[in-house]
Amino acid sequence: MKPQMNTDKYGSASVCVHLWFRMLRPVGFRLLCFELLFFGLLTQHAGSGAYQGEDGEVRKLAEGVYVRIAAADQSIVSNAGFVELDNSVLVFDTHFTLEAGQSLLAAIQKITTKPVRYLVNSHFHPDHTHGNQSFAGPVHIIATTNARRDVVQRDLPAMNRTLGIAQAQIEKMKKDLIATKDPAQQAGLRAQIQQHQKFLDRMTGLKILPPVLGVEDSLDVNDTVRPARLLYLGKGHTDGDLVLYLPKEKIAFVGDLFFNSALPNTQDAFLLEWMRTLAELLKLDAETFVPGHGPVGTKSEVKDFLKYLEELKEWVEPRVTEGAAMEQVLRDVKLPPKYSSYSYQYFFPANLQKMYSELRAAK
Repeated sequence: MKPQMNTDKYGSASVCVHLWFRMLRPVGFRLLCFELLFFGLLTQHAGSGAYQGEDGEVRKLAEGVYVRIAAADQSIVSNAGFVELDNSVLVFDTHFTLEAGQSLLAAIQKITTKPVRYLVNSHFHPDHTHGNQSFAGPVHIIATTNARRDVVQRDLPAMNRTLGIAQAQIEKMKKDLIATKDPAQQAGLRAQIQQHQKFLDRMTGLKILPPVLGVEDSLDVNDTVRPARLLYLGKGHTDGDLVLYLPKEKIAFVGDLFFNSALPNTQDAFLLEWMRTLAELLKLDAETFVPGHGPVGTKSEVKDFLKYLEELKEWVEPRVTEGAAMEQVLRDVKLPPKYSSYSYQYFFPANLQKMYSELRAAK
């Protein structure tokens, strides 16, 4: 995700991001901020035509295996991949919007005429699933059973709330437009109303398609050309993260179980179990690991990410043992300089809070 967006008193995106990262409020408040985070991202691009012109880099990893990398400033937000099978194509994650999904499909069609028959969603977060509707025809959408549950029970209601927020903001701006006599303010409000309305129109056209096939532990794709395995290795970024493993090519698409050179989003994470799940991931006979965010990595980079989580525990655990309040931990613990080049620095307070909460609960 790239939650850096322009802020105004109507979108209030950065304010909500700050509050979300502190995560000192109830779960419902955090979810609302999560929705506003994505709302801010989309409204930033709504008036720019960025969706039409932004193409993620498509890179060939092996014969018939490709990744589409999202740059930090692109609205496709997360990485995706696709694999040519004998008579069809398997797609791993579909980006954040209908337009981003459509551009992913166009990229696939430049490489192969085979039809897309399988969509694999690594987990339920919208930056990995909201492009699903771009793939028409008889397509099997696959995820873990927990991810399917969360798309139905959390993502669909969240979308409705987000649309309600957007409509309320438009109505507020229209009232302010009538009330103000300042020409500059009027021009600014008209521009914001237009931007927010474009967002609302785009999101109203979004059809959230939940997975139809749930994976409990593993699922083998017995293809004659390129065998593949779908694996649930345990809780991590969410409790429903799915891995696509290509044993012949020694490639693993791992979604947000792996943030490469980036701090992770931990809103729905299980940090203590995440470390154990990464240890299981590292047991795979794979040499290439495709993260949900960041460049393609190797086993070494996955170990670096695991090391960050282990050190996060080391920074927080003594303070939990001492009985320090979470606010004190947030004030005292600073991100070491060796992580200064990592993306998403603003996730660090939320990383601390999540680790603190889990360690307190484990006492």
